[in-house]
Amino acid sequence: MSAYEQYMEEKLRIDNFIERRYKIKAVTEDLSGSTVHMEHPGGEQTVVQILTADARKYLVNVVIKQMSVS
Repeated sequence: MSAYEQYMEEKLRIDNFIERRYKIKAVTEDLSGSTVHMEHPGGEQTVVQILTADARKYLVNVVIKQMSVS
């Protein structure tokens, strides 16, 4: 899989959770990627692993957008 395809897969995964009204509650960074903890208003929680640098940059934009809306 190319780097672009991997980025698009991770971006779509993030977008799908955001469209389903999940909120990002915590992000843990390490050398191999980001672990994103999300929570739905109904209480359901999920964890998403983000590996590509481009998807991590995209994630920052999503977090900033959520902070400005809240």
